[in-house]
Amino acid sequence: MIRRAVISDISEIVEIENCSFNVPWPDFLFKAHLNNPGFLVYVEGGVLGYAIVSVCDDKRKAHLQSIAVHRDHLRQGIASKLLEWCIDLVKLYGFNKIMLEVREMNIAGQLFYFKNGFRVEGKIERYYFDDNAIVMGRDI
Repeated sequence: MIRRAVISDISEIVEIENCSFNVPWPDFLFKAHLNNPGFLVYVEGGVLGYAIVSVCDDKRKAHLQSIAVHRDHLRQGIASKLLEWCIDLVKLYGFNKIMLEVREMNIAGQLFYFKNGFRVEGKIERYYFDDNAIVMGRDI
């Protein structure tokens, strides 16, 4: 089941975050997104994955800020389902494009986004403290 994140999900989200990224977000950043309608979790007996997409007044672009799945549940379609919900949500809000940044070294992540209709739109040097970012976008 996919639903909006709630405060009681934060500890499981942080656990996923810590296992997924070299520089994980701290819990207070997730708490700051709790009022965001684009903060989604995939739940099946517990939180197995999450996604955060920003919705704002600019109807041209939405921004996928983060998406991750618990390492024990990778390659089961959870990230694809979360991404699909994010795209449907921003489409509902009237956006016509979704953007994201992915580490240049994260080839698996880039392939995931390519598979889901995203294309490279640019590169940001030193976006991360130890890597460049590949900017990807998808029209919706």
